[in-house]
Amino acid sequence: MDTQKQKHLLEKIDHHLRKTARRMVQFDTLDETLHYLIDSFHEQFACNYMAIIIKDGHTLKIKAKKGEAPQFEQHFPLSSEACLPRVYGEPLCTFDLIKEEDNCSLLSGLNAEQFQTWFTFPIRQENEDSLGLCVIGFRSFVPLVLGAEKLFEEYGKDIAIAFALGQQKETELKKIKGLEWLKENVYLGGSSLEEIVSKIVERAGKGTNAESAFIYLYDEDTNCFLYQPPSYGINIPQDKIDLKEAYDLNPFFAFLEKPGGGEITIPLIINLKTIGVLHVINKEHALFTADDLELLQFLASHVSALIENARLYSSEKDRKYRLETFMHHQQELVKHTLEDDGFSKISEFLSDMMKCSVFLFDRFFHLTSSCILESDPAMGERILSQVKNERRHFQQSKQLEYWITVNDQLEFGMFKVVGAGDLLGYLGLAIPRKKLDTVLKMTLNHALNVYAVQFIKQKVVLDVREQVKDSFFNQLFVEEIHNKGKILEYANLLNWNILEPHVIGLFSFVFEEKEEQKSNLLEVDAQKTWIWDRIRDHVSRSEPGIILTRKDEYYVTIVPQAKATGAFWKTFYERIKKIISSEFDHVDSYLGISQEAHKIEDYYNCYKQAQKTLAILYNRFPDKQFLSFHQLGSYTVLYNLADPHIVPLFLRAYLDPLLQYGNGKNRDLFDTLRVYLQTNGNIKDSSDRLFIHRSSFKYRLEKIREILQVDIDDAEQRFNIMLAYKLYDLHLTESSDA
Repeated sequence: MDTQKQKHLLEKIDHHLRKTARRMVQFDTLDETLHYLIDSFHEQFACNYMAIIIKDGHTLKIKAKKGEAPQFEQHFPLSSEACLPRVYGEPLCTFDLIKEEDNCSLLSGLNAEQFQTWFTFPIRQENEDSLGLCVIGFRSFVPLVLGAEKLFEEYGKDIAIAFALGQQKETELKKIKGLEWLKENVYLGGSSLEEIVSKIVERAGKGTNAESAFIYLYDEDTNCFLYQPPSYGINIPQDKIDLKEAYDLNPFFAFLEKPGGGEITIPLIINLKTIGVLHVINKEHALFTADDLELLQFLASHVSALIENARLYSSEKDRKYRLETFMHHQQELVKHTLEDDGFSKISEFLSDMMKCSVFLFDRFFHLTSSCILESDPAMGERILSQVKNERRHFQQSKQLEYWITVNDQLEFGMFKVVGAGDLLGYLGLAIPRKKLDTVLKMTLNHALNVYAVQFIKQKVVLDVREQVKDSFFNQLFVEEIHNKGKILEYANLLNWNILEPHVIGLFSFVFEEKEEQKSNLLEVDAQKTWIWDRIRDHVSRSEPGIILTRKDEYYVTIVPQAKATGAFWKTFYERIKKIISSEFDHVDSYLGISQEAHKIEDYYNCYKQAQKTLAILYNRFPDKQFLSFHQLGSYTVLYNLADPHIVPLFLRAYLDPLLQYGNGKNRDLFDTLRVYLQTNGNIKDSSDRLFIHRSSFKYRLEKIREILQVDIDDAEQRFNIMLAYKLYDLHLTESSDA
């Protein structure tokens, strides 16, 4: 080729490339720019194949092409490291001598395609960073013009600039579309959260060419990100992401506000508070870029308020509905208190209303009613066990509510049921504490009032019954019965067989004298009433045959004689003491026990026996804490000599068994014991005085011990018996004089 033609061809190439470069900046998208470049070059120079190859990370991908080259294209996508560094730095052509050609997958592919003429030139930015390269191939021989390499090298830089402009314009266009979308959707009053999320994920997915996009919203109660449907694309998101105790989102989202990966995550933030995240994955044919990040950040900054407003609107709408429902539930709960005397229906209704298991205890922590959800019936036993262990803490707590955790997983709240200033019971709910929002707390408070009304209804009935019972016993414990028929009628109403033998026990409770109690006698009396109610509740459950009542300052226990045998009173007293110690740690209890009442007229005397026994017990034997009348001995008489009822009762206890032995016809044992006491327990002197053999005398002593059931060698008992003989003689003398 002569010099003139070569110069003309160079000018033609230069003119075309300059013209093309100028035109490239006029297009709005990168695809339009690249296709114009290829089409114009192909039209001007009639090449058989042209391709723009772009670097995407460490991978080469064909971004745009014209023509067919299957042998060449099968190498793509191609690792950028599989190509000679020269292809990124300078133009190359068919006739260049390249020693490393066999080690370059790109050049090997061009040769395999059997192009007669080919050349490449790099696409580089001004800072020399390589964006990729351009490949041109001819099936026929084309003479190359010396000096054209420099033109193509400069042209590659123009393409890089146009490439960057195209990307920038695409980003701006996406922002414009985003602004248009925001303009169309910023006023979504009445739209559901699902409708707003659907529009957001669609815009995010399409704007970044992602396969899928979805939103997670943060739930404070569970400390989790919960999937908020619907999603965009083909991938199915997981239902929730548990943050556990972490406060950093990076371990859960690998590309949190970071490009260069197959996914990208943008926090949704309102007033420096993260309300959720926007997550997109699997960008089509590429990794997510900084432009994608910028677009998503732009979108997230504007839609966070939309989402939060939608959540607030939905929450308020739900709260309004729940308030309306609450008013209906109030009516239903009140209806149950009017129609039912128990608690079961109320507990069932409350459980269904609050979607949790419900436990109602009386003030002594007995389970009154419960409604356990079917999802975990075994949890009921674990809750009751934990409540039993924690009951002292419940009772001592000054707060109206108390929370525990069962098995380190289930929160359980106890709420005091209070009515007319009195503690009536406890309501337990197996519900997370955070779930008790304003509406549920209103529901709970109303339920507590309903339970209080029901407790008070039952308490009024019980109080009336106790008043009737107390009135009955006030008529029974009198010295002279005026209306025996009325007594029998009352006893029948109480389902009590008064004609059977019974034993009377009187309790007295003594508080340690603390400064605050000395000045607050009402509080002490209230505590005594609490203790007696607790005992009455326990006995009514465990010993239904025992009757409890109050008379004067005494707490009366009436026990059938058939039951009050052996170690009954010892066991009974220990149970009562255990109940008291579980409630108070500064109370002493004393119990005085009478002899048997065989008929109605005996109850007054037995009441007086128990009363006297209790007085002597407290003043003389406080360490014993409970004592029977027959164990008192002479103290019964000495405590109150003026009482005409005491001497006969005392004689009956110590001497009557000997006098009645043998139907009262044989006084040998009676006289034997008197002589034994007079000789100060000397067997020889006693047998000589009675003119009987010593062995016969010993036999009589054993028989006496068997009949009286007392230790006649005990100094206290010997004194009691000696006093009984003297009172017998005195009583016999008075009878003779009369």
